[in-house]
Amino acid sequence: MNRSTNVLIFISFFFLSFTGNLNLVDAGDTASVILNSGNFEQLVMQSKDVWFVLFGAPWCPYVKSLKPEWDKASKALEGKVKFGEVDCDVENAIQARFGVTGFPTVFAFGPDKCAPPTGVTERTADTLEKASLSYYDKAQGCKMEF
Repeated sequence: MNRSTNVLIFISFFFLSFTGNLNLVDAGDTASVILNSGNFEQLVMQSKDVWFVLFGAPWCPYVKSLKPEWDKASKALEGKVKFGEVDCDVENAIQARFGVTGFPTVFAFGPDKCAPPTGVTERTADTLEKASLSYYDKAQGCKMEF
């Protein structure tokens, strides 16, 4: 094989390895929804539900370490708080819309979608669950101020 063939094979393997979504575990282990330009507006922005959205990239070691905790929290809060993931390698427009510059970034979106807050810094399922429930409680019938 010549050099260009090797490069093409490498690029193809890299592309196939990291495209798709952030969901790094079996879909049965998570209640997190894959969000993209085709569904983000309807599922998150037009929803009255509380959403926690993970912005990241599948190659990022910090996202990889967060994913198991994210998935646990999403399952624990299923039916109360919705969890979603945006692959910023694919969804550049969504990433730019919210000014995401580092991974992972977590936004909480409540019924008042005006200014989604950030601030989840610890990467454990327990912390994500507590933050989600706190946000959920504050979001019930009122405008959220952070």
